[in-house]
Amino acid sequence: MKSITAFNGAVAILLFLATLSANAQSIPEKDLKTNISDIEKPIEKLQQLEPIYYSFNTEKLAHLKLATSTQYGFKLQSAQATFPSLIKTENKSYSAGKNNIKNATYQELDTEHLIPVLVAALQEQQKSIEALKKEIALLKQKD
Repeated sequence: MKSITAFNGAVAILLFLATLSANAQSIPEKDLKTNISDIEKPIEKLQQLEPIYYSFNTEKLAHLKLATSTQYGFKLQSAQATFPSLIKTENKSYSAGKNNIKNATYQELDTEHLIPVLVAALQEQQKSIEALKKEIALLKQKD
């Protein structure tokens, strides 16, 4: 009998969640976003970044339980000038003894938000490639 009650409870929760999502307001992009602009000089901006790979200092900062695998990213100083809005502060809470929780903060580049810049750079490069192909074709016709 308990399993039937649990099943009915789960069904009720799913129906409730479905009702919530069915009643969710759909906001069109034109109403959601303002000040929409093209990304200017994406290749120039990306060339200022200094890609690196690194490891966290897990010996000195073991209490933060940072990733032990190799990380890929950028030197923060190189990103600070070009993408200051993508520098974010990470907070890590850790136990410093019984009933003693402390916080540590460090800065990181929000690389996920670099994706639109990367796409813009690829598009810009593709335009250059297409122009060069046309120029080569014209030069070949002259020969």
